[in-house]
Amino acid sequence: MRIKSALAILSLSLACVLPRASFADTLTLTGATGSVVDGVYVYPYVFTITGPGGTNTNVTLSCLNFDREVSFGESWTVSPLSISAIDTSAGRSAMYDGESGLSYVEDAWLFNQYNTSVATNSEIQYAIWSIMDPGTINASNSSYNNAGGFDATAQHLAAQAATMAAALPASYFANDIALLPDPTGSRTWTNGQPQIFMVDPMPSSIAPEPSSLILLGTGLAGTFAAARRRLRKA
Repeated sequence: MRIKSALAILSLSLACVLPRASFADTLTLTGATGSVVDGVYVYPYVFTITGPGGTNTNVTLSCLNFDREVSFGESWTVSPLSISAIDTSAGRSAMYDGESGLSYVEDAWLFNQYNTSVATNSEIQYAIWSIMDPGTINASNSSYNNAGGFDATAQHLAAQAATMAAALPASYFANDIALLPDPTGSRTWTNGQPQIFMVDPMPSSIAPEPSSLILLGTGLAGTFAAARRRLRKA
């Protein structure tokens, strides 16, 4: 996600994809505490998250895409998607509104490199953006290619993400959550698409993803059935 520092409103640029969701948690962009690189803000971005579990403030998130914009103070509804849930061969090849599951997994690996000695946060951020928006980041534009944020280190990280994501088990991504926006609301999204962010771990205010509730319900049903069998035997 980028913020155009020259604008009075200071918009964040990003893009996104989206499986349809049943739960509606709310994200409100309250600021960005990352540095400005090539005129745009990089990770971390600060949010207030409101959901059935309450409200979490000053939650830092990472943006996965470069080509969309959202303004400070703007709110929208989202639902959580566990990256480990799509970290299978089928999930990786599936398309989520035009983006592959593999892109999410690769971005999740890069997300886990923030605040490490691997590279600066800005280089990691530009590498993340390049996974889903390679046409923009790899364009022959000196502002972003080599001379700018997408320097040699960021390019190496983007290439490394594919290798590392393929080698790691789903458990590596257990706490990585993509927050998928609901596009059915009345907001006019930039270029017709909403934004997507990643967080680790999932904030307490966020509702469980539908698949988690299904698994929970199945488990409870099985427990109930087993208990009934034991009662009958008694």
